[in-house]
Formats: sequence, structure tokens, C-alpha cells
Amino acid sequence: MAEFNDDIDLCMDACLGYYGDPVLFLPKSGGSYELCGILDESVSVVDTSGEVPVETLMPVLSVKLSDFDALKIAHPKQDDVFIVKEKRYQVVRQPEDGWSESRIVLFCEGDADAS
Repeated sequence: MAEFNDDIDLCMDACLGYYGDPVLFLPKSGGSYELCGILDESVSVVDTSGEVPVETLMPVLSVKLSDFDALKIAHPKQDDVFIVKEKRYQVVRQPEDGWSESRIVLFCEGDADAS
């Protein structure tokens, strides 16, 4: 599986280089870390936790998991915070395990300097 991860990392590097924005990662456990990510502010997300699935538009951040490994920090978890494009976003739920890329569902808390 290592070759697959390397290939995905190469693809993500190209995408992040073109579409990516600087991201500040603020884990609930403390610290702040600079990364690169791709924010899509309006993704159709389906919540299947209830009896009836509910579809909602939410922001989603794509990040390269090896960036967290290189910084020797834990992968994002529920309640961690990202600051992207001068807005503060909280991780809504525990991200699913990914191989190389993670698409993290967020909630926009508003302007970053307002908190």
C-alpha cells in the first residue's frame, strides 16, 4: 500500500500547489501548526446517524495526512480547529480514516479574529 500512498501524495502535492491555501491547524490538545489545504465551502454532506438520512451543505477541507505525520502530530479529530481564509472552522465529527488524503467536514464559526 506504500506505493499507493506515494502516488496519492504526488497527486495531492500538485493539487495543493495549485488550489491550496495556507491553513492553521489548532488541535484541541494544544499547539498551532501551519499546513496547506483545499477548502470547499459548500459540499453536500449526508448524515446517516439518525433514522432518516439528512443532506446538508457544509464546508470540507482536503488535507494530506502525511503533512501531519511529518510534523509528528495527531491527525485531526472532532472539535479541533482550522483557520482558513481568515475564518475559523471546527471539525464537526471524527474524520474517517484515509490512506493519504482526508476530507474533513467543518462548521464555520465565523471570522478568525473575532474569537
